Amino acid sequence: MIQKSALKKALWISNIISLNGVFFIMHYQKFKSIFPVNNYFYLYLIFISLWIIFAQYYKKIDRIIENSIRLSIRVIFWSSLLSLLSVVIILSMSDLWAVSRFFVLSYVLISFLCELCFTSFLKIYIKSKIVVDGDSLLQNKGKISNKFYIKWLLPGIFFLILIYVMLTYFSSGTFQYNILHEKNFLILISSWGLGTLLTNRYKEPNTINHYYEIAPYIKAAILTILFLTFFSFLLRISPNSMIVIYKASLIHSTIEIIAFFLFFFGKSKTSNGFEKSIKDHSNKIKDQQVLNNLKKNSIKPNSCYEKNELSKSIEMFDFNYSKKLIDFIWNIIKEENFSSKNVTILNTVSTINVDLLKSLSKDLFINTHPLNDFRRINEYLLSTYSKIKPGGIMVGSFIPLEHMKKNLRSKMPHFLYSIILPFYFIFRRVFPKITITKQIYFILTNGRNRVLSKSEVLGRLSFCGYELIDECSYDDRIYFICKKKNTISNEKFPSYGPIVKLKRIGYLGKLIYIYKLRTMYPYSEFIQGDIYEKNHLDLSGKMKNDYRITSWGRIFRRYFIDEIPQVFNWIRGDLNLIGVRALSEHYFSLYPKSLQQKRTNFKPGLIPPYYADLPKTFDEIIESEINYLNKKEKKPFTTDLIYFSKSIFNIFFIGARSK
Repeated sequence: MIQKSALKKALWISNIISLNGVFFIMHYQKFKSIFPVNNYFYLYLIFISLWIIFAQYYKKIDRIIENSIRLSIRVIFWSSLLSLLSVVIILSMSDLWAVSRFFVLSYVLISFLCELCFTSFLKIYIKSKIVVDGDSLLQNKGKISNKFYIKWLLPGIFFLILIYVMLTYFSSGTFQYNILHEKNFLILISSWGLGTLLTNRYKEPNTINHYYEIAPYIKAAILTILFLTFFSFLLRISPNSMIVIYKASLIHSTIEIIAFFLFFFGKSKTSNGFEKSIKDHSNKIKDQQVLNNLKKNSIKPNSCYEKNELSKSIEMFDFNYSKKLIDFIWNIIKEENFSSKNVTILNTVSTINVDLLKSLSKDLFINTHPLNDFRRINEYLLSTYSKIKPGGIMVGSFIPLEHMKKNLRSKMPHFLYSIILPFYFIFRRVFPKITITKQIYFILTNGRNRVLSKSEVLGRLSFCGYELIDECSYDDRIYFICKKKNTISNEKFPSYGPIVKLKRIGYLGKLIYIYKLRTMYPYSEFIQGDIYEKNHLDLSGKMKNDYRITSWGRIFRRYFIDEIPQVFNWIRGDLNLIGVRALSEHYFSLYPKSLQQKRTNFKPGLIPPYYADLPKTFDEIIESEINYLNKKEKKPFTTDLIYFSKSIFNIFFIGARSK
C-alpha cells in the first residue's frame, strides 16, 4: 500500500523533472544549448515559479490523487491555462517581449500533455478512487443550470461593442468601419466570449450567497484582460489599438460588475425554500381568506403563561416604559390561555433567530426591536408568520417617520434643519423606492434606521396575513399587537415605488392594473377595508381621517399630477378618455348591485363624470354616475363630448379638484 505523502512527493518530483526536461530540450533544439541564458533564463524561472504557484492554489497534486481522471484533467487544464496567460502578461509588461511566441505556446502545450500522461499512468496503475465531498471547484452541488440568460448576454455584448465605438469616436473624432476595427472587434469579442464560456457569467445563479453570484463576473473580467494580453502578445497588436481595447474591456467590466452587484444584493435571500412555499401557497387562493383552526387554547391552569413571566422578560430590556408595555400586552393576551413553552420573547434584528424556531410552534411571539432596522421587513414578517400558530399573537414596534423628523430637528438649529431636510427626504424616502438607487441605499445603510410610516407598517402586516388588534405609543415608538388570522396576500405588485400598479375593476368586471404616481404611503391599499370599518366615508364619499395620504400626495391629487401615468392605460386601451372612475374591489363593493353591473358594461375613463356634476356626497356621486351611464347607453359619443366639455370648464374655471 502506497502512502499518500510518498505519492505526493513522487508526483511533485516527477512533474518538476518533466518541466525542466521539456524546457531544456526545447532550448537545445532552438539554440543548440541545454541551459538557458539571458531572456530565456528569466523565462524559465517565470514558468517554473508560476507552475508551482498555480499548482499550490488549485491543490493540484492532492486533487490528481483523490479525484477522477476527468476532474484531474480539468484542474491541470486550468492551472496550465492560467500559467500561460500570466506568463504572457509578464512578457508584455517587461523587456522579454521579443521571446518566441512559438516557444512559449509549445512549451505550455507539451508540459500539459506530459502532466496528462503522468495522471493517466497514476489512475491506471494506482487505481485511486478517492473522491472528496464538498469541493466547490470540481463538483456540482445539486443541479446547475447551463442555460445562458439571453436577456443578460445580448445586452452585454451590445454594450461592449458600443463602448468600443464610443471610445474610438472620442479619441479620433470619427468612426469608420475598416479592417483594423474588424480585427479589434474580433480580438475583443473573442476574449469576452472565452471569459464568458469559462465562467458562469450570464447564467442562472445556483446559490443564495450574493458574493458567489457576483464572483463569475469578476472572474470573467480578469480572464478577459488575460486573453486580451495573450492575443496582443501572440498577434503583435499595435499599442494604440490595445489601449482602446483595454479601455473598452475595463469600462464594460466595471459597469457590468457594479450593475450585477446592485442587482444581486437587491434580491431577497430565501430561507429553506420558505419563500417558494409562500408563493405556491398564495397562488392557490384568489384573495386573502380567514385561516381555519382559530380556536382558543385549552391549557391546564398550571401551564398557563403568567404575567410575572412576561414582566421578567420585558424588564430585561430596561425600557423606561416597561410597566406600561407589560400592562398593554397583558390586557390583550390574559384571556388567551397560552402555554409558557409556546411563548418567545426576543430583542433581535436578525431574521435568522426567527428561522431557528420550529414551524407553527408559537402562540405568542414578541420582538421589541423596531422594524426600522430590518432590511427585508416582509421576509421577517413572513418568517414569524410561519412560526406562529393560526390565531397566535405577534407583538412588535416601529419608530414612525414623524418621530424620526422630530429627532432630526432636535439635533440641529432650525436653519440647518431646513437645509438638510430635503437631502434627508431624498436619501431616506426617495432612494429606497427607486429600483437603482434603493440598492445603493441598502448597501450604504444595510437597511438600518429606515423611515417607516404607520400606514406602511400596518399595510405590510395585513399583506402578510396579520390583523391588527391594538396599538399604543411609548416615547418615540409605536407598539402593535396583531393576530395571525388571514392567509398571505397573493398581490404581485404591492405599492412601493414612485409609480404604482393598482388593481381596479375594469370592463366586463375584469381586473386591470392602473398606473399612477403614488400619493399614499407604501402598502396603504391593504388597510383600506380596516380604515373604512373604523371611520367610514365622509360626505364626499372619501375615507374619513385617511392618514394614508402623504403631504406631497395631496398636492399631486389637487393638480392631477398623480393621474399622468394613466395616459399609458388609455393608449393601451384599458381606459376611455371619458368614463366612470376605475374603482378598487373594496370601494366597488360599496356601490349598489345594479350600479355595479351597469358600470362593468363600459370601460372606465380618465376623466370621470364627477368633474362635470361636482357631487358633494356619496349618494350624489352614485346618482351622478347613474345619470351619466343612462345617457351613455343612448348617445355614447354625444354624452362623452358634453361631459368632457363640462369637466374641462369646471377644472380650469371653477377649480374642480380631486380630494
